[in-house]
Amino acid sequence: MSRSRSRYDLQVHTDASPCSATSPAAVARAAEKADLDGIVVTDHDTLENVERVGSCAPDDIDVVSGVEVTTTQGHLLGIDVERAPPQTDPLSVIDDIHDQGGLAVLSHPFDALRQVYDTDLAELAAAVDGVEAVNARCVRESFNREARAFAAHHDLATTGGSDAHFPMEVGRAYTECEGSLREAIRSGTTVPRGRGRYLSGHVATKLHQARRAAAGWR
Repeated sequence: MSRSRSRYDLQVHTDASPCSATSPAAVARAAEKADLDGIVVTDHDTLENVERVGSCAPDDIDVVSGVEVTTTQGHLLGIDVERAPPQTDPLSVIDDIHDQGGLAVLSHPFDALRQVYDTDLAELAAAVDGVEAVNARCVRESFNREARAFAAHHDLATTGGSDAHFPMEVGRAYTECEGSLREAIRSGTTVPRGRGRYLSGHVATKLHQARRAAAGWR
């Protein structure tokens, strides 16, 4: 039975990111197992594995090109982009994403245990297309709650993403929409779903990064 609303996980990492050990094929299998309609592949500052995930995914899963950009403040999701923007101030990154015809979404913007946005907030709100209001890796619910409040105050679209680094995380948080994901973000009709408070995922990531460092990987 088909659903009236599509479910997209808007933040998924592969082994092109230092934080992840998940191959493109494993990401595609995990998305299918999670019964998602689509995913946005958002590796850190690279689109290296987007095409590989797409080639592994079933035809009924929409694999969207994306990137999680490191800015001088927090992280930014670039959705439906062709290349990774330069790592610079967030307003310039947003401009670059828009120049590509893509969408810019603040990634876990107020997670104090990671990178946060704390300056130029009004300018950022006027420039971005949406705010990640449910990030499954936010250990404290207050981090997601603050993101939701910021989005509501500035009348911005809200999204959900697992921030998956491992296959079992894919789909823990996702975005519901009717019709085109891109148009739903632009019109502010997306609905974030899922849960955060996933401490064990951070522990697994730290162990993975330690193994990579011991093996001399970058």
